[in-house]
Amino acid sequence: MSRAAGVRGNEAGTPPRTGHPADATGQATTAAGGMMRAITRGIVIAGTAIGAALVGAGTCVAAPAVPSGTYQGTTNAPAGELIWKGKTFQGDTVVNNFAFGLTGLAGTTSQDGYGNTVIDYSPSGLGFLTDRISPNADGSYTGAVYVGGSQVGSFGLSGQ
Repeated sequence: MSRAAGVRGNEAGTPPRTGHPADATGQATTAAGGMMRAITRGIVIAGTAIGAALVGAGTCVAAPAVPSGTYQGTTNAPAGELIWKGKTFQGDTVVNNFAFGLTGLAGTTSQDGYGNTVIDYSPSGLGFLTDRISPNADGSYTGAVYVGGSQVGSFGLSGQ
C-alpha cells in the first residue's frame, strides 16, 4: 500500500499508526488521557492523606498493655526464683525486682500488634535482650526471655 492510500508510518523503522489515541511513545494524546492521569493523581493523594490520618490516629491514645504496678514473678530458670522476684511497670518503662529489695535491669515497653508487650533492655545497655509478655484470662501474664532473638527462658507474672 502506498502513503497515498492512507497507511502512515510504514517506512522502515517507523511503527505504523493505528488510529488509537496514543502516539508512538504510548502516551495518551487525548483529553480523556489527561483526565485519567488527573483522576489517578487525585486518588493517590487522597489515599496517602487517609493513610497518614489512620496511622496518626492509632499512635496517640494507646494505653500500656501491662497496667502500672508491681507483679510477682515465677521462672523456670534453675534457682531463678531465689534471685529474680518479678517486675515493676510504670507507663512504658519497667524494672526487674531482685532478692533483698534490689531493682535494676530497666527497659522500655511497646506493643507488637498481636496483644503482646515487648520489653527492650537497650536502655540498660543490653540491646540483645528482650522479653515478650502475653496476657492470660485470669489477669496474669506469661513471658519469654530472648537473647539475640532466640528464646532462652520463660516466666510468669501475677498480682499487683
